[in-house]
Amino acid sequence: MSDHNEEGRPPNGRSLNVFFDVDNTLIMWNGKLRNHTEHVFQQLKEAGHTIYVWSGVGIRRWDMKRHNLDQYVTDYFIKPLEKHHEKLDALGVPMIPDYVIDDHKTVVDAFGGYHIPDMAKPDDEELLHVLAEIMEMAALPTLGDTEEPGSTVAIG
Repeated sequence: MSDHNEEGRPPNGRSLNVFFDVDNTLIMWNGKLRNHTEHVFQQLKEAGHTIYVWSGVGIRRWDMKRHNLDQYVTDYFIKPLEKHHEKLDALGVPMIPDYVIDDHKTVVDAFGGYHIPDMAKPDDEELLHVLAEIMEMAALPTLGDTEEPGSTVAIG
């Protein structure tokens, strides 16, 4: 069974390019992973989404390997810290993120996504909220989607 339908999308909707920050987003101040990180990465990958990791301090592949997450990540980039859209090309980011998860609100404001608290409580479930939001967003029709000819659409 294929992970994608005829249009190349996952069976439950569209595929999103999801960008995760590292410091205080995935890896906390004490070096430990935020709760549910591997579960969320696994679920996103299984649903057909593409996971990217970026950081304002450089490429973080080693950190993802150290936490056994590299298998889920498609690529790594340096995150623009200002003029976010304008600097994507210069930093070698080949697409505009569909959804970002970051503890810096300016990055989330620039691209859309989830502003995650930079401190995680012991029972932290922030990434589970991220997962639910991404799955919901992916299920929504895109602007280019249209109904089949002859179908009726409920309004209101």
